Amino acid sequence: MSNNRGVLVIYTGGTIGSKPTQPDPASPQVVVPWKELLEATPELRRVQEHFRIDAFEGIPPLDSCNVGPNEWQVISQAIADNYEDYEGFVVLHGTDTMVYTATALSYMLGNLTKPVILTGAQRSAMVSVRNDATQNLLTALEFANPAFSGLPIIPEVCVYFGGALFRGNRTVKRDTGGYEAYESPNIEPLAVAGDRIVVNEVLVRKVESGKTFTLRKRLNTNVLPIFISPGIQDTEMVKRQLDTPGLKAAVVQAFGSGNIPTKPEFIELFRQARSKGVILVAVSQCRTGPVELGIYETSAALLESGFICASDITLEAAQVKLMCLWGNEDATVEEVETDFQRSRAGEQTTSLLLTKLPDSGGSAIHDGSSPGRKRIRAQALELPSDNKSIERALLRLRRAKLVGPATSDTSESLPVAIWVFQDLSEDDPLDCTGPSFVNEYKRWPRGEEERKIAGETGVLNLDVTDFVRSRVQSGERVSFTVAVGTPHANLAWERAELAVYTRDT
Repeated sequence: MSNNRGVLVIYTGGTIGSKPTQPDPASPQVVVPWKELLEATPELRRVQEHFRIDAFEGIPPLDSCNVGPNEWQVISQAIADNYEDYEGFVVLHGTDTMVYTATALSYMLGNLTKPVILTGAQRSAMVSVRNDATQNLLTALEFANPAFSGLPIIPEVCVYFGGALFRGNRTVKRDTGGYEAYESPNIEPLAVAGDRIVVNEVLVRKVESGKTFTLRKRLNTNVLPIFISPGIQDTEMVKRQLDTPGLKAAVVQAFGSGNIPTKPEFIELFRQARSKGVILVAVSQCRTGPVELGIYETSAALLESGFICASDITLEAAQVKLMCLWGNEDATVEEVETDFQRSRAGEQTTSLLLTKLPDSGGSAIHDGSSPGRKRIRAQALELPSDNKSIERALLRLRRAKLVGPATSDTSESLPVAIWVFQDLSEDDPLDCTGPSFVNEYKRWPRGEEERKIAGETGVLNLDVTDFVRSRVQSGERVSFTVAVGTPHANLAWERAELAVYTRDT
C-alpha cells in the first residue's frame, strides 16, 4: 500500500446501510453497523488493497429523517479532528435529508482544501444485487481520494448520486425512488461519472491562498419556512407562524420571482415581524431562476416591508444558512441580512454588496423654470475586487414618491425625466453632456391601481451599472446628484442605497 492517507467514511446510516429484518427482501429494513456493511460489500476489500478506508461511527445509524443540527455538529467535528490524517471524507447518509446535511457542512467547514462527499442509495446492496448503493459508494471514494484516482481535487462539500457530482448546497432531491434522485437546478454538475469521470473544473471553487481550515459549529434552529398559497392571506395561519416565540427568521416561499398576495393587512404582518427583529427571506417555489425583489410592484412591496433575498438560493440552503448565521450569538439583524445576501460557499449565483448612503433622503422639485436637484453626499462604495464580476448596479431610492406634471391621480401621467450625476457640487450646472453625467431615466408616476397595491411610496431603481463598472473602484468615495428635468414634476424619497449584484466566482 502506498503513502496514500486514505479516506475516512463517516457513517450515519440510511438506506445504503440497511438490510431486511427477515430473509424476505420485502420485509422491513433496519440500519446495520458499519462492520456489517463492509463485510457485505466485497468491492471495498479490493479498494482497501490500494488505500485504507476507516470509519467513524460516532452517530448511531439513523434514518435520515432523524439527522439534524446535533448530528451536523458531530459530523463536522469528526472532519475537523481528522482533517490532516486523510485525503478526503465520505459521509454515508440517508437520501431524505442529505441535502440539508451537505448544505450545513458547506457553511460549517470553512476554507476547505479537501473533498467532502455525501452519498447514499435508493436500494441497498444488502437487499438486492440490483442496487445503486455499491456504485455510489465506490465512486464517492474516488472523488474523496484524488491522490489515488488522479481526479482533480474538488475542495467542496458535494453530493454524489446516480452518476453526477453536485455542489451540496445547490442540490435538491427530485425523485423518491429513481437512481438519479438529485439535481442542481441553477448550476451544472461539478462532474459526471460514466465509463469515465469528467470533472467540470471551471465550476469547482478555488482554494483561497493564505486561509486555513476553520470549523463553525454553532447553530440556531429558530428559523421557520412559510409556504405561500392562494387564499392564505385571508387566514390567520401566517400571523400565527410569525408570532412563534423566539423566531429569528422566516423563509417565505413566494410565487415566481418573489411575489406574494398584496392585501395590505397581509403585507403588514410581515412589516410588523421585521420591526420586531425577525429576518424575512424570500425564496421561490420554482426550482429554477432567481428571486428579484423590486422588479414588480408586488415584490417591491416586499422590499419596502423589510424582505431580503439571495438570488437563486434553494429553500434548503436558505433555511440552513440562516441557522448558521444566527449561530453567532453576537450577530445583529443587519449583519445577518448582509451576510445572507452574499455567497459564502457557492450556494447562490450572485451576491449583493449594499452600500447604504448616509443622510440620503430628500427631494428634487422642478418649479417650472429650473430643474430641482438633491445631492447625496459622498460615501465609500463597496464593490468587488474585479468590476468585471458586476452584473448590475442599482441606485435605489427607498420609499420614493414621484408626482408627474399632469395629474397624479390617474395612470395617464406624463413620464418624468430623472437625471443622475456623479460628484457634482451644489453650484455646478446640470450638464447632461458633461463628464459628471451618469444617465437619464424616464419614469411614470404610479396610477391609482398601483398605489392600491404598493402604497403611496415604493422603491425607485435607477440602473447605474455601466457607470459603476467602468468608472468606480471599491472604496472610492462617490456622491450622487438626483435631478428632475420635467417641469412641474417632483420626486421625494426617504433614503438611498447602492445595490451592486456580483456573480459568484
